[in-house]
Amino acid sequence: MLKLSALLLLLLAAAHSVSAHTYLFRFNVDGKNTNRGEYIRAYRESTVNSPTKDPKDKDLRCRTDKMNAQDTKNLTLTAGVKFGLEFHEGDEDTTRFIEGAHRGPGLIYLAPLESNGEGDVWFKIFEKGYDPKTKKFYTEELMKTGGKMEFAIPEDIKGGDYLMRTEFIALHTADKEYTAKSKNDGAEFFPNCAQIKLISKGTLEPKGYPIPGIYTTKDPGILFNLWDKYDSYIIPGPPMYNADNSPPPVNQEGGPPAEGEPSVEEKPAKPSKPSTPTKPTTPAKPIKKPCIRKKKRAHQY
Repeated sequence: MLKLSALLLLLLAAAHSVSAHTYLFRFNVDGKNTNRGEYIRAYRESTVNSPTKDPKDKDLRCRTDKMNAQDTKNLTLTAGVKFGLEFHEGDEDTTRFIEGAHRGPGLIYLAPLESNGEGDVWFKIFEKGYDPKTKKFYTEELMKTGGKMEFAIPEDIKGGDYLMRTEFIALHTADKEYTAKSKNDGAEFFPNCAQIKLISKGTLEPKGYPIPGIYTTKDPGILFNLWDKYDSYIIPGPPMYNADNSPPPVNQEGGPPAEGEPSVEEKPAKPSKPSTPTKPTTPAKPIKKPCIRKKKRAHQY
């Protein structure tokens, strides 16, 4: 009888562990919900909401072995227009997002669909980690909304077909480094990929990074003690896409250089020397180099 009770407890514990996880459930566009899994690369149905642990594993890319673009439809989205994403822990439409101890950041990446996620193609368009004002991680915010969030793809991104990768990183076991000998340690990654057709007037094609390849087991945002005192958190991975793109040269009025006018990269013209003994011409005043303030990349929350 005792053995049976112990077995039941183990089974219940295992079931709770699985149900405590999360995955991209569906979208909401123009006030209408899509079906579960529609526009999303095929789930690992046997472990649909289970995490991947090894940041070097290809599973980090989309948490699926089925990477055929022809098997998934493209969801049409307009840059700058908000749409909804829903993340749930179970197969049904529930209000439970993830178990409370699974605290950590949320991130969204894009990659050209034609790349199928291979190579230096992924760029980050969203990140939210720890808020020192509320003392909460982003996952805790979504716990209050039942796993629902609103988002708009930046308007400067070039239109086209993309893979959109959503990700949460749970830090409840991240106080110890993941290794081949300690696979229960380390952060838990919950990525999913959807296919989208982006309608945009933008022209920006940001610098890309490889997945896997953006994280290591020793990164400050991956190896992190959630159970110790902290007042900040470094979000792992590459910088936000706009941190890799310098602003174009501007003139003193704030617009692009006029035709024939030197850009801020050029040195001011030297005053002309008199060519005859007559009264020399007045030297041209050097064009002042405008001060361009670099935007600080908010990388800590």
